[in-house]
Amino acid sequence: MDQNNIIFSILTLKEAAQLWELDDSTLRHAIKQGKFREDEHRKSGGTWIITKEAMIRIYGEQKG
Repeated sequence: MDQNNIIFSILTLKEAAQLWELDDSTLRHAIKQGKFREDEHRKSGGTWIITKEAMIRIYGEQKG
């Protein structure tokens, strides 16, 4: 599996929360507060998605 593939640069909030050892509500709150740029996240159907780059920019390298 090629981890450099663009599909691996997009995470659900649940995935991002697990990788950065955060609660997904923390990420939803950060989105509502405007910590992430508009081009870094969106809601797809009922699922919030976010870029890995945005997570690194705000929270640093992943923990998990």
